[in-house]
Amino acid sequence: CHQIEEFGFCSQTFHQNLKGGSADYIGLTGIANNQAYTKATSTFGYVEELLRSVSDPTLKNALIVCENAYKVVKDSFGEGIQSFAQRDYRGMLNAERIAPRAQASCTSIFSTTPPPKQNPLSQINREMRILIAMAIVSGSSIG
Repeated sequence: CHQIEEFGFCSQTFHQNLKGGSADYIGLTGIANNQAYTKATSTFGYVEELLRSVSDPTLKNALIVCENAYKVVKDSFGEGIQSFAQRDYRGMLNAERIAPRAQASCTSIFSTTPPPKQNPLSQINREMRILIAMAIVSGSSIG
């Protein structure tokens, strides 16, 4: 967690999900992957709900970017979890490495689309960015 931008969130996430009080990098990677996948899946659903209720075309277009971004993140972690289960850690990392850029597009679209819009996903994006980093850092530390 010392390599992650927000130590407290990282530490709390791992401690809340540890079974037995401690884990090696494989255990931590499993936790981070599952948390990232769960967050990406719920966020994808939330964005779909927002899209149904938004009428502003600029906001709708930004949310479509986020919908696409979170589908990529969700799918990459789904594939990563499958590789992880087969102990294919290189395959897991290859699948998950596309997630940071995809997720970042949901943050940047709100600052680059004139006029700048309030990002309804700013807190979710922050947590997702940290979870992705946790998964990749812990996964990169295996073996």
